[in-house]
This record gives sequence, C-alpha cells and structure tokens, in this order.
Amino acid sequence: MAEIIGVESRFMKSILIVLLFWPAASRFQTSMTASPGPVATQQAASKPSARLGHCLVYDGQRRRVVLLDGYRPPHQPELGEVWGWDGKRWELLPGSGPAARSLSGAVFDTRRKQIISYGGVGNRGYEDLKGDTWAWDGRSWQQMTDTSVGTRDHHAMAYDAARGKTVMYGGQTSSRTWATDTWEWDGLKWTKLAVPGPGGRAHFAMVYDSKRKRVVLFGGLGDDSQYHNDTWEWDGVNWRKVSDGGPPPRARHRLAFDSHAGVVILYGGDGVKTAPGGFRVLEDMWAWDGVRWTEIKTNGPGKRFSHAMTYDAGRRKTVLYGGSNGANEVNDTWEWDGQRWVRAGD
Repeated sequence: MAEIIGVESRFMKSILIVLLFWPAASRFQTSMTASPGPVATQQAASKPSARLGHCLVYDGQRRRVVLLDGYRPPHQPELGEVWGWDGKRWELLPGSGPAARSLSGAVFDTRRKQIISYGGVGNRGYEDLKGDTWAWDGRSWQQMTDTSVGTRDHHAMAYDAARGKTVMYGGQTSSRTWATDTWEWDGLKWTKLAVPGPGGRAHFAMVYDSKRKRVVLFGGLGDDSQYHNDTWEWDGVNWRKVSDGGPPPRARHRLAFDSHAGVVILYGGDGVKTAPGGFRVLEDMWAWDGVRWTEIKTNGPGKRFSHAMTYDAGRRKTVLYGGSNGANEVNDTWEWDGQRWVRAGD
C-alpha cells in the first residue's frame, strides 16, 4: 500500500497508515434522553453502493439530499455518480462529471445555487490525488479554472451562507505533507487566508452553524499522530478554539447543523486505539449549542465511521448514509428527526 503520510518516524508511519484510510484495497457533558429505538420505513427501488469517504450535501434549490463520491474498489467507476434522496427513495441523477474519487469535500452554495466539489483521491490511489474544483447545478457539471490550492485530500469544507463563501481547511497534499492553510471560494476563485488555525489535521469534521454564523470544526487526527477532541470556530477573520471538552477524541466522525434545533449534531467515528494497530469504532451522538457539548442517548445507526451526514432543512431531518461498522462497508440510510433515528430506504 502506498505511503500515506510523509513523516520521518517509522512509528508514526505505521500508526497513521492504519488510521488515515482503513480499510484500503488498492489504494458533550450532560445527557439528554431521546426516544429509545429506530423504526423501519419504506423500501427504495435502488440506492448507492456500500461506501465510505463520500459526501452528503443538502441541495436547498432542488430540496433533496445529494450523495457524491466515496467509491471502493473493485466497484469504482471511471466517472462519478450523483445520487439524490427525497426522503422516500434514492435516484441516480443524470449527467457525467468529475472522475470518480473518495475523500473529497463538497458543499451547497446557496447564493449561486450549485454544489461545489474539490479534490480527493482518484482510482489509482494517492498517485491520483485531485486538485480540481467542480460546480454542479442539478443538471450538469462545470470544471472551474482556478487550481491555486493544489492537490488535496482528507480536507473538509463548509459553506458560510452569511458571507457567501465556501471555507476549506486542512487535509494533505500529494507529497503527503500536512496542510494547515485556510482557503475561501467566492464562486470564481480560491483565496488563501494568512491566519493561524487548528494545525495539521486530517479526518476531522466541519460544518456551518447558521444560527451563530460560525464554521465549527471538531477533532480529527493531528500531525502529532494523536486523536483530538478540540472544538474550533471560524468567523471569517480568525480561528478560535472554543472548547477542549465534550466528546472523547476521535477521527472520521461527521457533523451536521440542525437549523431547526439550532445545534451541531455529531455522530460516530473511531477513537481509542486497540492493539495491534486497530481502533474502537464509536456509536455515540452529541450536540453542540455554541457553548457546550451534550451527549444524546439514543439507539440508531450503531457503530460507524467514514459515513456521510447532512441536514435536510426542507424536512427538518439529519440524514446519514453508509460508512463502515468496523467489519464491513454499509449502504444504509438513517434519518434523525430530533427525537429518534429511523432507518429509511430499505
């Protein structure tokens, strides 16, 4: 397997290769109680394949959740698929676009009414790292011309609706060095912002809190080879650490902002290291209200990492798809209505 992180220490290499892309073929302090159990709903005619490292984005213009990327060999196509979820079924949407990839970033730009996708790992693994920006208007893809960011994966993106800009942070470059820069996309070009941030970070999660008008970043695997549980906020000018408490340290978790409840929702990830060279898959759920993290006690999707999650504002539900339970990649769809998880689309 190709080397994942360009670091000097053999010990750090062995840890990071396991944690950053596992498995690889070829390449909150007080408790709230929610309704006790998941509920099954109607069956979908078709749906995306089992996968991890994919993106879920809520398209507010077309009022559906969109799934991009995250394929796994040997079922990875040459060109990426776009799937839409309307709350009842998955639909494979038309239009050829970017080459298939995993570990990219994607957001919905509400001002320009298009999905923006950047970077990721292509079919040939880390020798096929992407540095392209694409826009999808619901019908067709357009490749943008600005390539100033360079190749990148393991990064995260969030759309700052108040400022009309996509924010990108962190990840790694094609030389497997840690990226510590902050970039913003205005619809035409990327701008690098010369500000200090959370440091070298991969497999973290980031989302925009529209109530407090802040981008929220939590956890991830640092360039110190450690899991983190710090919470940072970006206000368009500076990064500020706002908490070192709440959820235990983790990576490959996901965040979504529930605009109805006014809280950031966190689910799953991988945490405590286990011997030899493994980790424990998590199934806990937390909410961030801008001041503190609160654990939500509920049954739901179970152990999960490298899944994808977004908030469907039209239906007031957080949607979760796929990932790995530690033994297998899965292709299940779950929805959180603020009280309980419901398994949907089966």
